Amino acid sequence: MQPFAVPTWENGAEIMNFKTAKPAGNGVAATKKPKKKKPKKKDKTAKTKTPKAADKFTYRQGAGPLAPPSRNSSNSSDDDDDDMEDGIRAMHKVRVGRIEKQRPPTQAAKGGKKELKLKPELAQAAVEAMETAPSPAPTSSLASKLQTELLGGRFRYINEQLYSVTSRKAEALFGKDASAFEAYHAGYRQQVEKWPLNPLNRFIKTIKKLPKSAVIGDFGCGEGKLAESVPNKVHSMDLVAARGDIIACNITETPLQAQSLDVAVYCLSLMGTDLNEFFLEANRVLKLHGNVYIAEIQSRFEDVRQFVRCLSACGFDMVKKDVAVNYFYFFQFKKMRHVPKTTKLKPFSLKPCLYRKR
Repeated sequence: MQPFAVPTWENGAEIMNFKTAKPAGNGVAATKKPKKKKPKKKDKTAKTKTPKAADKFTYRQGAGPLAPPSRNSSNSSDDDDDDMEDGIRAMHKVRVGRIEKQRPPTQAAKGGKKELKLKPELAQAAVEAMETAPSPAPTSSLASKLQTELLGGRFRYINEQLYSVTSRKAEALFGKDASAFEAYHAGYRQQVEKWPLNPLNRFIKTIKKLPKSAVIGDFGCGEGKLAESVPNKVHSMDLVAARGDIIACNITETPLQAQSLDVAVYCLSLMGTDLNEFFLEANRVLKLHGNVYIAEIQSRFEDVRQFVRCLSACGFDMVKKDVAVNYFYFFQFKKMRHVPKTTKLKPFSLKPCLYRKR
């Protein structure tokens, strides 16, 4: 075999094409030439279908494929307009995805108003229910509110009068107007409901711990709740008698005998400008070493020590006081000596308790 020789460039040797050899082992695969697709043979038997005149689609506004069928078969201009509007509405509903149910036509009575038809048995039942139903009660909320405001206003007026006059003038006030006492205590009951506690309940617990033989004097008893709550003998006294067992009197001049009481109670009753006469009468009717229980609103006290000195001038020494209770002050005094009522003492009083309008 003749050896392979590369011709020189100068001799103008032509480039020789060599056939590519098949790869052996891990060689790179040769690129395949794409096959040419054979053209499909046309079916000579198939015939082209020509559109018929009936299959042709002619566009008319409002009469597309989604439009509802026309209501009338006539081709009048009015019907065409109605069909056009109905078709446009139907196409719009389909396009936005809404499907509306057709509502049944409402029956209208004369004058254009809707007429409601009921079955005879339902109509009869409705008439019977209206006849047997109780008449609505008159609105009493406004009336009760006005009554409460009037009662509260009258209570505040009477309350201010009692704090600013002597006990004798207060007695004359209730003597002229018999309904003033009831109006005052009705307003007083409303105030008690707003308090954090009722001080009278504390005195009731205290007296229940005493011997049943102890005689009690309730000065300014109001409606006499203390006598109803303890087993002891209680002399209930106030300017007006709310019950038959209450003594109507001025608590500076009671009909009780001297040294006949073991306990004197003043629960929110230190009203007026002559409190020294209150305690001189208490000194007269109390036994020696008898006790005085006092409860008053804390805002009435400017100086507790001054109050204790005034009681001491009337023959009482303080046993204990409780000024830590919210809203009220509680005191206990003991009679240590007799002081005649004719003793001249400097008048003293507490600050008036004026209730605000709520």
